[in-house]
Amino acid sequence: MESVLALAWLVPVLPLASAAVVAATGKRLPWGGAEVGILSVGAALALSAAIAWETFTNPGETLERAFAWSPLGGGFVLELGMLVDGLTAMMFLLVTLVSLMVHVYSRGYMEGEARFTYYYAMLSLFTFSMLLLVISNNTLQAVVGWELVGLCSFLLIGFYWEEKSNQDAANKAFLTTKFGDVGLIVGVIVLSAGMLGLSDTPFNFGETIDAAVSGELATGTIVLGMLLIFVGCISKSGQMPLHVWLPDAMAGPTPVSALIHAATMVTAGVFLLARLFPVLAQSALVMGVIAVVGILTLFFGGLLALVQDDIKKILAYSTISQLGYMVAAIGVGGYTASIFHLFTHGFFKALLFLGAGSLIHAVHSNDISAMGGLRRPMPVTFWTFTIGSLALAGFPMTAGFFSKDEILVSGDLWALNGFATGTYVYWVGIAAAFVTTFYMARAWFLIFTGEHRGAPHAADAHGGHGADHDAQADAHADAHHAAPNESGRWMLVPLVVLAVLSLTAGLIGSPFLQDEPNFEAWTATEVIEGTTYPFLAEYAAGAGVVAAEKGPSAKILHGPPTWHLDLLGIVLAAFAGAVLLAWRLYGKGLPDEDPTLRMGPLSRALVAKYGFDAAGYRYVVVPVRDRLSAWATRVSNDVIDGVVGGTGAAAKRLAGVTYATVDQGIIDGGVNGAAFSAAWWSARLRRIQSGDVQRYAGALVAGVVLLVLAFVAIR
Repeated sequence: MESVLALAWLVPVLPLASAAVVAATGKRLPWGGAEVGILSVGAALALSAAIAWETFTNPGETLERAFAWSPLGGGFVLELGMLVDGLTAMMFLLVTLVSLMVHVYSRGYMEGEARFTYYYAMLSLFTFSMLLLVISNNTLQAVVGWELVGLCSFLLIGFYWEEKSNQDAANKAFLTTKFGDVGLIVGVIVLSAGMLGLSDTPFNFGETIDAAVSGELATGTIVLGMLLIFVGCISKSGQMPLHVWLPDAMAGPTPVSALIHAATMVTAGVFLLARLFPVLAQSALVMGVIAVVGILTLFFGGLLALVQDDIKKILAYSTISQLGYMVAAIGVGGYTASIFHLFTHGFFKALLFLGAGSLIHAVHSNDISAMGGLRRPMPVTFWTFTIGSLALAGFPMTAGFFSKDEILVSGDLWALNGFATGTYVYWVGIAAAFVTTFYMARAWFLIFTGEHRGAPHAADAHGGHGADHDAQADAHADAHHAAPNESGRWMLVPLVVLAVLSLTAGLIGSPFLQDEPNFEAWTATEVIEGTTYPFLAEYAAGAGVVAAEKGPSAKILHGPPTWHLDLLGIVLAAFAGAVLLAWRLYGKGLPDEDPTLRMGPLSRALVAKYGFDAAGYRYVVVPVRDRLSAWATRVSNDVIDGVVGGTGAAAKRLAGVTYATVDQGIIDGGVNGAAFSAAWWSARLRRIQSGDVQRYAGALVAGVVLLVLAFVAIR
């Protein structure tokens, strides 16, 4: 088994090497570096598939290897390592497959871009960063991958940096996520500090999990550390109220939006919670906080999509809602349900974003009001986008149905143990599914039915790649007025592949696999299989519930999924009701006034985005930009520059005194005095060096006489 798993380090290294090669030689290659990116990520996908096969056919097997060094000594060891288990293998498949589809798609979508090579280098670096996070065996290395993901997203969101709105979007994403990252880093420090004395490798995931499950890690450390780490997850995974950066991230090229929203960046927070799930499962408080944040996000985040006309922002708010489902599932014990929805969501959300890119590429606008009637001219895009919409809405037998169903079932099981959050996840999740179906049906009717309403020449100012670089239509004036047509093969092939996965990927975690190892078994670990919630019996007893009667809900893993016909009936009714309502409102085309804007205070709240953006601007941006920055300028100019200037003036005066007194007076005076003394003595001694032999003889006789007299006197 290790023969394949031992090569797992190559999965992140391949796209890293691709980024370096593309940056160095891409402009001299026939496809501008795209071929290197596609081949490297394709190779990473092939290796990921082999790793997944080995891992899934041997459920529970784990390989961990690390290069360790101890720079500080004293039993404190840092690691650069890899942890390969079912969760790693699943994420490898998701990230590399979606990244490959984005790489292929971008070959057609980004053709003609001035920074085409730079784009592909950054795309590969983005993929590497997420894979580094996934393969990490310790929290410190994971933080490095986490921060690289944030950096790459900043650079790609601001890809069209010539326009200030795109710069602002990139800065907003970077600064908002950095705020949460402070919590993440402090949380990692708290957990590692709690591990000091328990292990020589305090950042190691496995050691930390074992210490938490065995009770060696203090409860206070677990609560504080995990809540702080969750703050990082709130910002990175777009949970309210730190979700505000995610819709603005649509300023980047559409393929980048697909990668960010489907397989990287926003999934990083959910993945980290899943990796540390046995740790957070030790505290009812931590799980409760996570569940509440997820519940609020999955419903209120989805409502914001109702009043959007920008197709990418509709999908962005949909992503916020779906991430809320994943986070809420973590909070109600649905470990498998959460990562299963992360897996299936990656395929149909990537499909929807790439499908949106195909539509934007055809009509040169993000606005669904400028579309309409695109079913006939764009049949492949129509069918694939329809499949993605059905999967997102949770239509029965699609991938989204099976994974979302597991989340609702997890909430129901949690409710049986006496936790109200389980009930909220169940019913609020169903209500959010109704909202999701409605806004996707609204978009579907306005995009594909009726007559075409758009003006193809109305570009979207680069935010969604409005210019049609694929056909060089900009070179011909009449091309701007041509009717929309289907995209090229480079863009359509990824749509078809993702559509197939959006229909079939859910089967691996469905009730159809009762007797065979399914998704739960593939992503389980030995620790998770044996872990129960230590607080469950006490809480259930206090709530008047006998936990022992609830069976599998006392454990993290609930066993193979089963059919819940009551839930199936409710889901079908919600789907039919939402589609029927959307058809009545939008089935005949675009209304003169959108009904979603006629809901009184609710519409005003949704248009205002609940005031989060305005509050952030007023209470964060303005104070920092206009007050704190002005204060910092004054401190810099008046205080720091004054101190520096005063120090310089004092140094200059001291140097002058030193020069005049020490250098000129003492050093030069001593040297010159010695020279003058030598000259004076030499002038006088020179007189006795006359060359007169008689004078020398007389002096010799006189000296002898003086010596004799002195000798006599002494005697």
